[in-house]
Amino acid sequence: MSFSKNYAIDAATGLIKREPAQAAVAASGYIGTQHDQGAATATDMMLIANIEAITVGGATPENYRFRMVGSNLANRSDSEIIGEQHIGGAAQVGTGETRSAAAGDRVVLPFRTEKNRTKFRYVDLYLLVAGTAPSITFSAYVTKEI
Repeated sequence: MSFSKNYAIDAATGLIKREPAQAAVAASGYIGTQHDQGAATATDMMLIANIEAITVGGATPENYRFRMVGSNLANRSDSEIIGEQHIGGAAQVGTGETRSAAAGDRVVLPFRTEKNRTKFRYVDLYLLVAGTAPSITFSAYVTKEI
């Protein structure tokens, strides 16, 4: 894949969420290792997800929500969604969408590790999938380069 913008990749624990060429994901769940900032702090970051393969044409068109989740407890019991990008079949994604997601697309999701004046220590990627037969293959990482 070739993109007009490249982002720095930091190999610190929890920033590389998913390596390229992994098995497809077909169920909702956390992706990759949790990133620990060391303290609750407001940091501007971006999720970069490169879509390698995606199913969107089922009887109930498949759709996928990339959610960045912040928390102050490692077990995520106090988690909050601090960023979200919705992709999939255009009809399922919502009003204004005219193009379904496809292999070769890139998700660029800016987010801040703060919500409603609460700063978060831990950062996770949660993928919520829906539809008849969801299947998505992608690589993903978090960058502090904005």
